[in-house]
Amino acid sequence: MAKKKKKNEVVNKAQVPAFLVRFRRFDWAVLSLGSIILLSSLLAAGHPYKLDSADPYGFLIWFLLLLGHIPMEIIEFVAKLSGVEGKTIENFIRHREALLLGACNLSVLAVCWGVMRFHILKRYGAEPLRIAVIFLRLLFFWGIFQIFCFIAVKNWSDGKVNPLHRDLKKTPSAAVVKK
Repeated sequence: MAKKKKKNEVVNKAQVPAFLVRFRRFDWAVLSLGSIILLSSLLAAGHPYKLDSADPYGFLIWFLLLLGHIPMEIIEFVAKLSGVEGKTIENFIRHREALLLGACNLSVLAVCWGVMRFHILKRYGAEPLRIAVIFLRLLFFWGIFQIFCFIAVKNWSDGKVNPLHRDLKKTPSAAVVKK
C-alpha cells in the first residue's frame, strides 16, 4: 500500500512542469509586484516629477516612491561624496525620474527576494515567507489601485468622461452668450 502512495506522488509531481514546482507563493508575489512596478514606471516615464500639483502621473510616482525612496537617497549620498552632484545628475535624471524610481524599486525587491528566499527560508523556515507574501500582496493591490486612479484621473482630465450633471454639459461659449 505504501508503494502505491509513493508511486502516485511521483506521478503527480511528474505531471507538473519543472519550473512551476520550484516557485513558491512568495516568488509569484514578487513577480507580480515587479510587473506592477515595471508597468507603473513605464506609464510615468517621460513625465515631470511634480508632486506639488494635481497631475494624474502623481499616483504612479507616489506608488513608486514607496519602495524606491531609500535607494534614491543612497544614490544622492554617493553622488555627493563623489562630487558628481548638481547639474550632472539633474540633467541625467530630468524626465526620467519614474524610470529611476522603477529601477530602484526593482532592485529593492530583488534584494528582499534574495535575502528572504535564500537566508530567511533556510534559517527560520517558511513562516516569515508567508508574512512577506501578505505584505507583497498588499503592495501589489495598492499598485493596482494607483494605476486605476491614474487611468480615471487621466480620462477625466482629458475630457473623455461626460459630466454627470446636465448643467455641466453646456458649452462654455453658450453660457457666456446667455449672460
